[in-house]
Amino acid sequence: MRKTWISFLTALMLSIPTGVLAANQASDSTQQGSVIKANHAMGHSFFEHMFKHGKLDEQKWMEIVKQYTPDQVDEWKKVLNERKQLRAKLQDEQVKKALKAKCREMKQKREQALDRLIDRLANKEITKEQFKQELKQLHKRKKWMSKEEKQKLRELHHQTYKAMKENDKEAMARLLPQWLDHMKKENERLAKWIQEATQR
Repeated sequence: MRKTWISFLTALMLSIPTGVLAANQASDSTQQGSVIKANHAMGHSFFEHMFKHGKLDEQKWMEIVKQYTPDQVDEWKKVLNERKQLRAKLQDEQVKKALKAKCREMKQKREQALDRLIDRLANKEITKEQFKQELKQLHKRKKWMSKEEKQKLRELHHQTYKAMKENDKEAMARLLPQWLDHMKKENERLAKWIQEATQR
């Protein structure tokens, strides 16, 4: 259960960079140089900030959205508001109890399945090799994200880091919609997780 919660919380923290600062447009070269320096420093602390702050700094993130993808501001607001509502649900005591109960139920089902598997081996209904294979499948837990999704997210983090470091406006305009899609999927996962736990 502890591993489940750790995976879940890690996924939430990975969902979006929290320490990103907006690069304000400047009219003269001095101001522009300051922006690039700020972006460079921000790039180095990109991942550190992401794990230091569990709470998303929505205001700063929206400043970036307004600068690079202003046409998506309303959509971002909608997604972030939905995220805020889902996180608020997680603080509800009834929801917390439901989630804990679901974790206990899942653990109990795994234990029962393991008992049945051991009985089948003892009764020689399956071979040792079959037992090993089925045991391996039994220990596979439903993860928050697939390996492919995790790899894609890592690449997105890296590309965003590079774009912020180089103040690459075209890249940021291309990457922000990908972050938006990611946030939508995270909201869907979280909403489904809460619904499955509470509607039983």
